[in-house]
This record gives sequence, structure tokens and C-alpha cells, in this order.
Amino acid sequence: MDYVLIIVYLILLAIGLLAIFAVTYKDGDPVLQSFLNYKTDYSKQFYYACVAMALGLFILLTDSKFFPATANLWYAGGILLLLLVFPFHSAVKGTESIIRIGGFQFQPAEFCKITVALALAKYLSLPEMDFSRPKSQLIAAGLTLAPAVLTILQKKQGWPWCFLLFPGNVP
Repeated sequence: MDYVLIIVYLILLAIGLLAIFAVTYKDGDPVLQSFLNYKTDYSKQFYYACVAMALGLFILLTDSKFFPATANLWYAGGILLLLLVFPFHSAVKGTESIIRIGGFQFQPAEFCKITVALALAKYLSLPEMDFSRPKSQLIAAGLTLAPAVLTILQKKQGWPWCFLLFPGNVP
């Protein structure tokens, strides 16, 4: 493990939290309670950082063969999440590509960036891969363009094909 990188990450995380705290803290608010109540911007950021650290720890402790072995499943899950945006989208700050689950907002396109990278890395690292062949290039382009097209189409909720796939989406 690169401990220097972890320490730098934690320092930058603390600086970011303190910056948000300094901008949004109101005199008289109890500091510890306001960090734990999930109602302020800095408390939400604190919880997101905790989740990110837990996820990072999971990734660090996971066997390195796990992600290449499951890359296709992650990719399929990312595509499924992108498709779920069409019937279950929410308008947030001008975009309709977000799914709300309770008080949590999730943008599948961000998750899909990771899954595309995993699937593409797995495909390009196959022993029989010859990227000079057009077929290999088209498959790699397809892996990348399919989620990109779905993400672009999320902004065009009024397109007729969406109504064919998801009839409940008709205005």
C-alpha cells in the first residue's frame, strides 16, 4: 500500500471538509451534532467521505483477480442502471439523468464510467486480442459507445423511441 498517497488523500479530505464547514457553519450550532445529523452540506460530505473510504478499503483488500473476473457483470449492471433512468428519472438542477432512492440521489452515468473502464480493460487484455483488426476495434468502440449513447439520450426524454420502450413515460 502507498501510505503517502493515503495520507495525502486524508489531508485533502480534511481540507475540503473544513472549507465546506467554514462557508456554511452558523454561529451557535453545536459542531459535533451538526456533523452527525446529515442536514448540513458538511455533514453530508462527511458521510460521503466515510462511504468512499469504506469502498476504498474494500477495493484495497479485494483479490486483484475479482474485478477482471466480474467485469462483464459490472458492465451489464451499469447498462441496466442507465436503462432504469428512463422510467425512474428525477429532475435535479436541470438534468433528468438521476434516480432518487429516498433522500439519496444516484447518477448511473457516473457509475457506468467505472464499469466501462473495467470491461474495456478486460477485453483489451485478452491474450488473443489483436487491436489492429477492425473487428476488435469495433467491439471496443461498441463497449464504449453503448453507455455513452444511453447517457446522451437521457437528456432527450421526449424522443418517441423512449415511449415505445417505457410506455409509462408518456407525458
